[in-house]
Amino acid sequence: MQPSQFSASQFLARLIGPVQLVLGIGVLANREIYKEVTRQLMANAALVSISGVLALVTGLAILNAHSRWSADWRSLITFLGWFLSTVGVFRIFAPDLVRFLSVPSNNTAITIAGVLLLVSGGTLTYQGYAAEPQRLRKEI
Repeated sequence: MQPSQFSASQFLARLIGPVQLVLGIGVLANREIYKEVTRQLMANAALVSISGVLALVTGLAILNAHSRWSADWRSLITFLGWFLSTVGVFRIFAPDLVRFLSVPSNNTAITIAGVLLLVSGGTLTYQGYAAEPQRLRKEI
């Protein structure tokens, strides 16, 4: 399939899905390391602000390419765009508040984050790489 034949949903699923999938596996396999990474991130206001800029830019890029709600997996992409944009705004405007309200890193929080990344990444990877080509083959 040529890249020009990808829908915006499929393109974003192919881009975001594997990243989330690898992150989810990494978080679940290295809980202690990611607890420390989270602790260090939240201890530094500059890193919170910079991560806010990155989250806002990423969220807005997703929403500019894919701002639609549907009754299927594609809404996950739109939700992710809104979630990242919202997180970015809060981290930019109120880094100290974000640091104050942040959930302490514990095994349960890290495990939940890892599982959410794994499920979301797995869903997007499957939809981006496997589901669409199968549907197109059936139509031919």
